[in-house]
Amino acid sequence: MTRFAQASLTWALVASSLTAWGQGVLDSPFESTLRTYERKAWTWSGGASMLMSMPSEVQSAWVLNHGTLEAPEMDTLHQGIWRAEPLAGWQMGLGHLWLREDALWADRLSAGIHVSQTRNTESFLGVVKGTEPDTSVAFVDSQMRTQASALAVELRLQSMRAVATGPDGFVEIRTGMRAAYTLSQTALENRPHFFKPMALPEWHVAWTAGIGCGLKIYRGRMVRLGVDVDVLQLAQAPQDMTFRAVNSDVRGLDWMQSGYRPWRAILNVDLYRRKPEEGCAAPTRSPVSKTLFDPKMKGVGKAKNKGLKKALKKRDS
Repeated sequence: MTRFAQASLTWALVASSLTAWGQGVLDSPFESTLRTYERKAWTWSGGASMLMSMPSEVQSAWVLNHGTLEAPEMDTLHQGIWRAEPLAGWQMGLGHLWLREDALWADRLSAGIHVSQTRNTESFLGVVKGTEPDTSVAFVDSQMRTQASALAVELRLQSMRAVATGPDGFVEIRTGMRAAYTLSQTALENRPHFFKPMALPEWHVAWTAGIGCGLKIYRGRMVRLGVDVDVLQLAQAPQDMTFRAVNSDVRGLDWMQSGYRPWRAILNVDLYRRKPEEGCAAPTRSPVSKTLFDPKMKGVGKAKNKGLKKALKKRDS
């Protein structure tokens, strides 16, 4: 894991721990919000799109035997180490969030569309066979670097569960699905005497998991900071098989000369919609609503005071 990944994860854990220590634990972090706001919200997100190398260094060698087992004639095309140096990319998105009251597993569900850019660099250090006319094997004293980037659009579905750490703070765990479609990516150069580099798949679907913390900054306004990672690649577009030094299978994505696990540091801003004010019913032109008493009720229950009137006349006379 890179230093940026370690710093982001450490920050999230420290922030959630300090909030829990300072404020005490409550039952529901959204109870006050549900009193005056609806159960749905728009959520804006932005952050970093990163890669976790698997592994960070790859031993790569391509040696051919032009002879026989008894009389081998070895021909080394290349032999050395590929180092993965992922770079920070960016991402942004818009989605919708739904609150679920008294939910057993997930108190919120979300769906959103995101655009992300992923960047990566690989370097090689070792020996490489030369090209014509000098075909001798020589040590590469300066690192050979290859840099690439990819732009993708994503659909993310998530379920979340939060635990309150105070009247305005909470920590959460989340899991979901991420489907990505690669819009464009850098064309990779096929260097002589190296394995053919692998391009990112045109599309892939992954199961994701993450942790985070949140804070209510205003009425109906919440911010959430979290880290999500692709746990497993459930499906991806088929690609041409090539000889490679490493194969990430379902754990990640093969790109360039190595394998990678995508992860993201995300800042979300949730904007809840206020409930309509309660008031009198709007006027209507329906004749039924204008009838206060039914005509059949006329005279029913009329006070009978004839005896009282006679008594008053006798007293006056």
